[in-house]
Amino acid sequence: MVIEKYCRDCGELRPAGEFTRDRSRQDGLSFYCKVHARRRLLHSKDARRGPPKSRHKRDIEVPDGHKWCPDCRLVKPLQDFVRNASQPTGWAPYCKPCHNIRGEASKDKIGGSRTYHLRRRYGITAEEADTMLEAQSGLCAICRDAPALHVDHDHETGLVRDLLCFNCNGGLGQFKDEPEVLRAAADYVERHRASGESVNSRPEVGEGLGQRRPGVSRDRRCSHGFARWKAMQASS
Repeated sequence: MVIEKYCRDCGELRPAGEFTRDRSRQDGLSFYCKVHARRRLLHSKDARRGPPKSRHKRDIEVPDGHKWCPDCRLVKPLQDFVRNASQPTGWAPYCKPCHNIRGEASKDKIGGSRTYHLRRRYGITAEEADTMLEAQSGLCAICRDAPALHVDHDHETGLVRDLLCFNCNGGLGQFKDEPEVLRAAADYVERHRASGESVNSRPEVGEGLGQRRPGVSRDRRCSHGFARWKAMQASS
């Protein structure tokens, strides 16, 4: 059961009771605490209630050598616009300041998609992720062998833990981040490895799939394997 969760807007852990229920999320709680979820909702409503930006000149008088910008809704001299041969007027539709603002917004969402994704999902910047990667020498924090390409976080609290490789990150997810289950899996592998063989005897060198060793039936091999399994159970 989730006791605390990290709220991106608060920047700290909050009691689970300060979050609304959300069945669509893995932990069953909303992304933001109730206070900040409410603020975001009101901000969104206020933005929608604001006066719509006109995309047409309507009755605005535009003198020669000037152009109207639909973003700032101002009439400006042509030198305040970027040349654009693809436009009928030969000038970009937006003035230079508005054109730059649009370019930065596009860069953040598209060209800078890594930073946008990291900040939106994990609350960290690309620079912070690179610092973590350098501290780990570029290797997975678990296996210390494969490249660390994935950000691992606690699904209950939302806090970032370390960087992992694809297999280790996926493995934790498959085991639901349950330490007891992970320990049981490790004990299982070690117990069978200590026995020297698996339940069924392994094929000899040169024996292909679907081939049987001469003079040894499948039933006999399975019988021997089951006997070893019973011996392991008796000794455990």
